[in-house]
Amino acid sequence: MKHYLLYGYGGACNHGSEASAKSEIAFLRKLSPGCRITLSSHFPDYDQRFGVQADEIIGRNPDGKTYEEIYTQTIQCITPETICLSVGGDIYCYSNWERYAAIHYAALERGAKSFLWRCSLDESSLTDEMLKVVKSHHLITPRESVTFRLLKDRGVSQVVQSVDMAFLLPTLPAELPPEPYVAINLSPLILRKNPQVQAAYQYLIDQIVAQTTYDLAFVPHVEIPVDSDVDALSLLKAPENRLFRVPIGLKSEQYKYILSKAELCVTARTHVAIAAWGSGTPTLVMAYSTKARGIAEDLGQDSYALPVEDVTPVSLWQAFSKLYEDRTQSRQVLGERVTQCVARADTPEILAALT
Repeated sequence: MKHYLLYGYGGACNHGSEASAKSEIAFLRKLSPGCRITLSSHFPDYDQRFGVQADEIIGRNPDGKTYEEIYTQTIQCITPETICLSVGGDIYCYSNWERYAAIHYAALERGAKSFLWRCSLDESSLTDEMLKVVKSHHLITPRESVTFRLLKDRGVSQVVQSVDMAFLLPTLPAELPPEPYVAINLSPLILRKNPQVQAAYQYLIDQIVAQTTYDLAFVPHVEIPVDSDVDALSLLKAPENRLFRVPIGLKSEQYKYILSKAELCVTARTHVAIAAWGSGTPTLVMAYSTKARGIAEDLGQDSYALPVEDVTPVSLWQAFSKLYEDRTQSRQVLGERVTQCVARADTPEILAALT
């Protein structure tokens, strides 16, 4: 019986992470019926609440003094037969990446296979020390072309391009706003990166209300208390008769359903863009990282990836206006490109690695 360990995962309170984990688990069960899947999570309670179907969900010890102590349960479940998948996506883009490297090195010491899975990396963060860790994985499967090219340029050979598994997530019905509507997502992360973003979003909303017949749907996608989209969206104002506040507490499949029915989408969270793009919804994304830029490029949507540092009231409205003008063409391109990208989920190299 195959044993897969999924780690580097924050928890389903981030519905993008939830979407990727659910799709990865479904993929592994189809590939290897009867397999055992262990999910290492920072918030197991959220995973149980939102229906993440791993065989076991293990947490961390926040009182641990070392990374090995924090992730003792995770490390202890690794045997030579375990296939370890670092599924955090962009965890090697952040300053705390070494905690996940500790799990990876423990896997190597225990004789297990260790893969850096469906990932993104930022060139500015890829130090020589990090590159050494990355190269020591048995296989790296970037989810977009920018990371794939970066690793190839830095001399990494065991690289196969894949896709973010959230593209494969199905939908579940949920209460919809009055149609037609524009889905709006805003995050504290983006506000920290550029203080002009709040004013730019407010100007955009005012213009949509004044110049179009669209209603607005405010879509939260992360509900971690210290990084809640609800807090960011609460800063924005719109006429109540034109506004639908999508509630927290829905499953990722339900958020995707709401995004799939939108006419257009404007988002700070990349996984909101993935849910919308995967449904054919033309989307404007605030590109703050490699994952946003790379996925937009692969989908032929780079014209609608606005660098977060360039966001101003004028630039955001101009970018939205272009998206509106191009919406029919955008839908056509997404229909073709999403299919091409999803085909990378199970290339022969990936199937061989997992089996």
